[in-house]
Amino acid sequence: MLDISVIIPTWNEKENIEKAINEISKTLEKSKISYEIIVADDNSVDGTKEIVSKIKNPLIKLLNRKPPYGFGYSIREGVEIAKGNVIVIMMADLSDDPNFLPLMKQKIDEGCDVVVGSRFLKGSKVYDYPFLKMLSNRLFNNMVRLFFWISIRDTSNAFKAFRAEKVKGIKIESRGFEVSAEMMLRLLTKKAKICEIPVNWINREKGQAKFKLYNTFTNYFILFLKMLKLAYLG
Repeated sequence: MLDISVIIPTWNEKENIEKAINEISKTLEKSKISYEIIVADDNSVDGTKEIVSKIKNPLIKLLNRKPPYGFGYSIREGVEIAKGNVIVIMMADLSDDPNFLPLMKQKIDEGCDVVVGSRFLKGSKVYDYPFLKMLSNRLFNNMVRLFFWISIRDTSNAFKAFRAEKVKGIKIESRGFEVSAEMMLRLLTKKAKICEIPVNWINREKGQAKFKLYNTFTNYFILFLKMLKLAYLG
């Protein structure tokens, strides 16, 4: 079995995807970590799929998805086919720093079931984070900390590592960017060990952001209510 499966959802990321794959591969190979990279593509029309399919590396796998499309659906399908002991979600725009992947694997090896890459711990570095996105982020995360009695400061960051045997056994419902928060919260209700490490985050330099503040915040709020019900009522 492989050490790590990295899932990268894509939709029109031709300007970023090859660099992202190369940076992730280089980091994992330098650390002698066996891996696969699953590019879960939502029918990109800009040439993203063609770029990935031309990469001569059997460890790079293109998942040509069919409708319904969405970040959450991409993660669900990626988790289903992942062969690594550790499953990591990363963004195609390299806002997540691949240099933290070895540490995430180490934390899983040491007993964590989920490793959250936090942008808001001491030692984290965040560059060019939009103000309204930051505001909604802190509101959601503080609500989670208060009502779930946990110290995790960045539940909403997609950059997380999961113990595969744990996450493959849970029901995932999210369609959008809230999916990784759902995965973590569902495991939390099953008494999983959640760890958090400081990471670096930088806003995308190329391509168009897919994050829609209103829709995503609404989905996070609905997810929050569902998880509260699950945690307190069963």
